[in-house]
Amino acid sequence: LDQANKLFEEIGGIRIIGTAKNKTSVISFIIDGVHPYDTGSILDNLGIAVRTGFHCTQPLLEQRYKLPGTVRASFAVYNTAEEIEKLAEGIKKIKTMFL
Repeated sequence: LDQANKLFEEIGGIRIIGTAKNKTSVISFIIDGVHPYDTGSILDNLGIAVRTGFHCTQPLLEQRYKLPGTVRASFAVYNTAEEIEKLAEGIKKIKTMFL
């Protein structure tokens, strides 16, 4: 999770939703100017599995954050640093396509 947070910060233009101090293995985010469903579809085409949508928090995301959903990446002990790099590269590609 630390690696993903660091890479997202380096890329820029990514808003992390939910920044609790003691998070474990899930990061929800949006790319500024890109709909979460577009992000999810493109990452899927690149072989990167993420979830998109409201994740059972529709009132919170719509009313408080004014968001159409988020992209959520979940990490486990079997995920590698290379897979996190692949996610970051996918996000960079999306940014060049949309922005």
